[in-house]
Amino acid sequence: MKSGQEKKKTEHITAPHDKVVKAFFSEMETARSFFQEYLPAEMTKDMDFSSLKFLKDTFIDKKLSVYFSDLLFQVKLKNIPVFIYLLIEHKSWPERFTAFQLLKYKVKIWELYLKQQEGAGTLPVILPIVIYHGYREWNIDTSFISLFDDNLPGYVKEYIPDFRYYLQDISRLPDEEIKGAVLLRILLKTLKYIFTPGLNHRLPEIFQLFHELKDKNKGTEFLEVLLRYLTNSARNLTDEELKESVTKVIIEGGDLMSTIAEKWVEKGKWDVVKNSLKEGLPIDTIKKITGFPVEKINRVKEEMSRSREYRT
Repeated sequence: MKSGQEKKKTEHITAPHDKVVKAFFSEMETARSFFQEYLPAEMTKDMDFSSLKFLKDTFIDKKLSVYFSDLLFQVKLKNIPVFIYLLIEHKSWPERFTAFQLLKYKVKIWELYLKQQEGAGTLPVILPIVIYHGYREWNIDTSFISLFDDNLPGYVKEYIPDFRYYLQDISRLPDEEIKGAVLLRILLKTLKYIFTPGLNHRLPEIFQLFHELKDKNKGTEFLEVLLRYLTNSARNLTDEELKESVTKVIIEGGDLMSTIAEKWVEKGKWDVVKNSLKEGLPIDTIKKITGFPVEKINRVKEEMSRSREYRT
């Protein structure tokens, strides 16, 4: 049985949700498409999406980065710059205190804004959006004030700050309602099924979407990103199932997707070995995670020691 510390390290290594989310959403077409397709019309009708900018700042505490990803955007609403803060929950269950976490992140954003905009007379609006793709249904009130006792008298509630976040529960969204740009649909469908036992049956359909990308170089780039994610994060998917799903999709260039799949399944495992060694996991644990023989793992350890990547 794994110790708490060992389990934490393993989760950190095998859950790279943050990388795939930021890779896909850093494409402006993907982000713009998500906001236009999934946010309420009354929120987006006055937004000038030609002004949409991705800001690289992140506000997630490092210890929570296994379970959450965040992205910050700026857009003009009636010619007034506002922020859109996107929080993606990677837990299999809803987090009751999400509104409290959002409040902390909003304060951090305002603090950074005031530091960067000396002499500012007002604070910018921050629109908090939560994407959830866990197993359990999100049955938590999305207002901050719901975290307080309902029996408080009204005159006390007037002194409690309040806001609401917009929730998009991907897991409960029917496939036919997953719309938007190609990369957005690929990402959302993958997030929807990443925790499910039937993921391997959905992959051919997901991979087929790459046909719709006009830029084949971009297709190859994001296919590799997706395969790395699946290799490291899909607990209900074997390497054989991944390869089989990829090879079902025939594209120009013959077995290009199959070749990439084999390459990244193998590379993903080597990355896990190296990261596990850096984190100090025991050899036996790494063997269980990757299926690699002890001899191979020790060889990687020796190579890392020579290159000073590994410290005893």
